[in-house]
Amino acid sequence: MNLTRRQWIKNGAQLTAASMLPWSLWADQPQVPHINIQARETTASWFAAPTPIWAYNQPKLTLQQGVMQTLRVTNHLPVPTTIHWHGVRVGNAMDGVSGLTQAPIEPGASFDYQIMSPDAGTFWFHSHHNTIEQLARGLYGALVVTGNNEPRFERDWPLLIDDWSLSRNGRIDPAFANRHNQSHAGRMGNFLTINHQAGPWRGEANAGERVRLRLINTATNRILQLHAAFPGALWLAKDGQPLAIPEPVPEVILLGPSERWDIGWIARDAGQLLEVSGDEPLLVAQVDLNPAEGTGVPAYPDAMALPANPMPHVPAGVNQRVPVTLEGGAMGRLQTAQFQGEPHSFRELAARGQFWAISGQTGMPEAPLFRARQGESVELLLDNRTAFPHTVHWHGHHVWADGRWHDSLTLLRGQKQSVRLMAGNPGKWLIHCHMIDHQATGMMTWFEVV
Repeated sequence: MNLTRRQWIKNGAQLTAASMLPWSLWADQPQVPHINIQARETTASWFAAPTPIWAYNQPKLTLQQGVMQTLRVTNHLPVPTTIHWHGVRVGNAMDGVSGLTQAPIEPGASFDYQIMSPDAGTFWFHSHHNTIEQLARGLYGALVVTGNNEPRFERDWPLLIDDWSLSRNGRIDPAFANRHNQSHAGRMGNFLTINHQAGPWRGEANAGERVRLRLINTATNRILQLHAAFPGALWLAKDGQPLAIPEPVPEVILLGPSERWDIGWIARDAGQLLEVSGDEPLLVAQVDLNPAEGTGVPAYPDAMALPANPMPHVPAGVNQRVPVTLEGGAMGRLQTAQFQGEPHSFRELAARGQFWAISGQTGMPEAPLFRARQGESVELLLDNRTAFPHTVHWHGHHVWADGRWHDSLTLLRGQKQSVRLMAGNPGKWLIHCHMIDHQATGMMTWFEVV
């Protein structure tokens, strides 16, 4: 069942651095007992009949900044899988990319991830093996890394916002690889969930309490347009990295797949989070006010500003400049591209299920897009020459753009953007579009830190 954006709006309302430490030094950090994560088949109680989904037994993980943690992942699925720790500056061997940094975890097997985040903030984790299907089936969770000097928020809520493509029987549409979707904006869902529960999400705060909303777009392809109707709310962090000075939340938050925003708010009135890209606003979340006696919380913004993470210094100069040209797709201008080491016309690429390219390469090339030494500054010249938006994601790194750090950045149609990447942990790191349909059909590459 292919529903329009308007139908999705209506149905949704009705259906309810590395820090520059080398990995060898990180490994000397003290460890705490391991956490068991199970990838498994389960069901969601969204309708009268249960909906089969895939999920983790730990939908939210909380780690401590700077503390090494063993996360033992056991695969109870009938197919191989991995976990990618999105936005966390991990060692390369722990990045969870099937075929690049590790072999997939076979059914019945386990794998121990050794994770230490140098950063406090909002991250998430998800499958990075056959992602086009496994993410759409629900294999993701929230990852919160707490710091020692963060302000106290009386209410702290991660909101993982997803759209599911469901058939009329309430089950996940099994047509994951649809060539029309893949060559356009990607597979779009018709059912809204927040934290794997049917939307809208609801919470309650006492008058005067500090509220932290961690907004995480876990959709496979949809760019969310969110209106945060929380009077006086402030934008605290992007992709886990605090803003130097909290900023007023704009009228519309453009949140591409995998991007995160942290919003801080003093509860003085009720508030709502709305998705506003359609003809009618869709209620995503609502916080009701308990008119109890106030808590005496000091006025913001200083009460909610987050301490900076140990991000690298961005020097004035750069060591190299690298064009990153996004090409292809329907109504694009891509004529030819390299695929598996050979040039192909766009028609030939499409016949092989490859619709997108990065700098003339489609699919994973043998050679990296660039190599850099640890600590070098690389300027990436992003150029979206396609008819569609793309959310570019860098593994193991954040890039500096517009005065803030990003591990994922949305480029609209025809948009150009210069960003700075400081080469961190050594290894092979993926760059790809986080519209998963675009990644699966060519829009991915990699770089190497030596």
